[in-house]
Amino acid sequence: HRRVILTIHQPSSFIWKQIDNIVLLAKGKLMYQGPRSHMESFFVYAGYPTPAEYNPADHYVTVVNDDFGNHEMSVDEWGQSFIEFEEKNTNGNDANRRPLRSFKNRPSLINTRMKDNTETQRAGPAQATAELTKRYFRNLFFNPGILGTRIAMYSMLALMVGSLFWNLGNRHDFASIQSRTAILFYCVAFFIFMSIAVLPFTVMERSIVDKEVRNSYYHPAIYQVAQGIASIPGTAILSFIVTLVIITLTKLKEPLWYFITMYLSLFCGEALAQLVSHVVPHFVIGMAIVAGLYGFFMLFMGFMLVPSEFPSWLSWTYYVGMQTYSWRVFMYSEFCCDDEQVWGDDENSTFKTGMDVLEFYEIENVNRGNDLIVLFCYGIFIHMLSCVVLHLRYTIFRSKIGEIEETISETAPDVLQDVNSSNEGSVKE
Repeated sequence: HRRVILTIHQPSSFIWKQIDNIVLLAKGKLMYQGPRSHMESFFVYAGYPTPAEYNPADHYVTVVNDDFGNHEMSVDEWGQSFIEFEEKNTNGNDANRRPLRSFKNRPSLINTRMKDNTETQRAGPAQATAELTKRYFRNLFFNPGILGTRIAMYSMLALMVGSLFWNLGNRHDFASIQSRTAILFYCVAFFIFMSIAVLPFTVMERSIVDKEVRNSYYHPAIYQVAQGIASIPGTAILSFIVTLVIITLTKLKEPLWYFITMYLSLFCGEALAQLVSHVVPHFVIGMAIVAGLYGFFMLFMGFMLVPSEFPSWLSWTYYVGMQTYSWRVFMYSEFCCDDEQVWGDDENSTFKTGMDVLEFYEIENVNRGNDLIVLFCYGIFIHMLSCVVLHLRYTIFRSKIGEIEETISETAPDVLQDVNSSNEGSVKE
């Protein structure tokens, strides 16, 4: 046997006859629960029998939903009427026993569940995290374009960069210094900026998360943890592709440092996109906000203007953006620690060594390891902030996303209690 649980609004006569047991809701409140065969008895009791040659499902949904305005009873009155109907049947003879108890006399899966007295429980945090992560990868498998499009874009742009600056690492003239700084700025600015692509998918999935969280399947923080874990392989793949293509074609230094820096940068970028997705009503608004933040970070990362030239009241901005730390690691890895290499093409060149370049950008004393730790902590902090935002969203500000209406009666089987408050006037089997 197979149990099928569905939510449906105004089913056809054919589907209606296939349904065994019903939970009828209006505005999140219980109007009826029990066998379909007993449903007409309740509406006769309430004074609203089904007219001749009328689809019973259409009639039931119409009369209990006061949005149609063609009856005098409110939703609360219908709920009270069903309580009275159950009490009347409970106190009556066997033929009028209330619908729910009649399950015990019928061979059904619900009957088996009740006889076995099986206890049910929600998944724990670890299991919920694992299931959400598994669902994310399953979505990627069935919708390869989600990650495939990003892989194609990163690969194509990396190839363009590599083609434009072919074998740049073998040159050490003044023009090559400018080209190196330009490439590294582009990698920091644009590749991180492209992490904005994850935002629409997160916003689109929110309706599912709303339903699951409001039905207590898991704490909203569990969803964020699963999102963070699920993003690890994708960012690693993108970072590896960019590193492989750009380092191979341009011959820039320190590929390992480049990969780690790019990975942590994308890790932070995706975390920020996810954070913004939790507070905006539409992904277009979210993309605009993230684009504005990235523009702010790029402006104050130390490439266009070195920190000492910032206005004093804006000096703090240098340390706010993730791009600052990515840029410093990229630059230090490329220009540092090769005192024998002479830079510049004549004696009057501004830069004689790689350290001269770093001193010009005021990053000669950078510790790459510390900056990578900052990037890692930056991403973790954003994920933690997302957990706080999600907690507030579903607690203090829950009314902003839709109040959870009254739950199904405690006498209903557990299998019939998973009801979303948005299913107004719905029929659930």
